[in-house]
Amino acid sequence: MGFGIFGVGLSGLNAAQAGLSTAGHNISNASTPGFHRQEIVQSTKYPLSTSGGYIGQGTQVDTIRRVYSNFLDTQVAEAQTTFSSLQSYGAQVTQIDNLLADVNSGFSPALQDFFAATNTVAANPTSVPSRQALLSSSNALISRLQGLDTRLTEIRDGINSQISTSADLINSYSKQIANLNTQIASVSNATQPPNDLLDQRDQLISELNKEI
Repeated sequence: MGFGIFGVGLSGLNAAQAGLSTAGHNISNASTPGFHRQEIVQSTKYPLSTSGGYIGQGTQVDTIRRVYSNFLDTQVAEAQTTFSSLQSYGAQVTQIDNLLADVNSGFSPALQDFFAATNTVAANPTSVPSRQALLSSSNALISRLQGLDTRLTEIRDGINSQISTSADLINSYSKQIANLNTQIASVSNATQPPNDLLDQRDQLISELNKEI
């Protein structure tokens, strides 16, 4: 009986130690990107059968699981992907919008001046000053278009450079995910799931989604 009491007490201490270690692990990684809180899963040890009935053998830690929702994480990943896509699109469109819609250096003022000069010449085709004004506004419009073309080319080159950088980053993330998959597969049959490796993989997938 003494050994039984000792065994029951020892099982409780082992479970408490596992709980404290897990809680400490959670606290230490509270600021770690992608980390999911972990908790121990306990169950009652199989009781000892005696002539007087079944005697409890204490508790045991079956596993340590992540507090994780696949549905919620999938929703977050999709939202992050959409946000990153819209953010990238908005940044590029804003550049073009600012370039074309500027009240002083945009395309519209030069075009308006050109048509105004054209209407003036149409109303008074023999007027030399009107013709000179039309030629001047035409040259200004051409110059503005050339300037816009140069700036749009710079924006395009900048986007291509970003795409190249993103491609390198995507390849890097893909290799890291593949390496983690290999590590996870090697311990997939173990009783204890590789929670930290799973967190790292999910975080890399999240970063990959943002980049793509």
